[in-house]
Amino acid sequence: MTQGLGPDWYGSSMPRQDHLWATRAPRVQQWLQATDADVVCFQEALGTRDAAGRPSNLMVDMLPDRGWAHIDHFLPIMFRESMLELRDSGVTEIYPGSQTSPWQRYCTWAKLRHRATGRELIAFNTHLAPFQTIEIARIRSATVSRLIDTMRHADPGYRTPAVLAGDFNARADERRPVYSDHLRKLQADGWRDSARIARRDTSAVRGVSTHNAFGATVAGSWHYRLISTSGKNVDYLWVRPGATVLERQTYTGPGIRRLKLSDGRSYPFFADGPVPSDHCPVLARVRFSPT
Repeated sequence: MTQGLGPDWYGSSMPRQDHLWATRAPRVQQWLQATDADVVCFQEALGTRDAAGRPSNLMVDMLPDRGWAHIDHFLPIMFRESMLELRDSGVTEIYPGSQTSPWQRYCTWAKLRHRATGRELIAFNTHLAPFQTIEIARIRSATVSRLIDTMRHADPGYRTPAVLAGDFNARADERRPVYSDHLRKLQADGWRDSARIARRDTSAVRGVSTHNAFGATVAGSWHYRLISTSGKNVDYLWVRPGATVLERQTYTGPGIRRLKLSDGRSYPFFADGPVPSDHCPVLARVRFSPT
């Protein structure tokens, strides 16, 4: 979920106040409480530390019973501390920024131990370069290769159950060479997109896109809070063989409304109030086979 956005980043019909993180934060907290997930991977979280070296990420106090890995990074991982114990973690730069490419990219990961059974899980988290040009697609392709190297280094032989979450800024239905390398390379490494193998899709809105852009366009007009139903997903939760995805959804929050627009048709809208992020969370219930 993005914390910092310029006032002109999206449509002019979006209230300027709703761009501010302070305005959207209570809605983020509401969605986190409603989903009540055991593990959450964030992107663009603007993690920092104050002058005394204490974590000052604005999400720290949203769920006080949760633990954190990499709270001072913009790719933190949150987990239910009563259920899971942090055993190990790491941060790896998987694409360096430069004058020719500003897209400095990372993978964060956390090895979590289930307190009741002693079984372990690794959560990997990443965020790839945006925009749909061939130059950026090549950067994403190289980044995915380094991402795979990072995951294999963190878990040699892939012996531990794992999930990979992230904003890949590349479509799940992509077919063009290079642009589709995130799909080709991860699938070749044994990863599977939870959206493709889930037993049930429990999304409240059919065809909802993970990138919501705070609104969508109908008949040439952009509408704030209109939920995009183009089905173009760029956010993923990947799993490896041995994991069963029981349910998966693109979460759109409570209080969805249907409103008629000028064409006389009814469309789904987010609830009144600020939309928490320009991306909708991917939520899944996963069962791991004994190892």
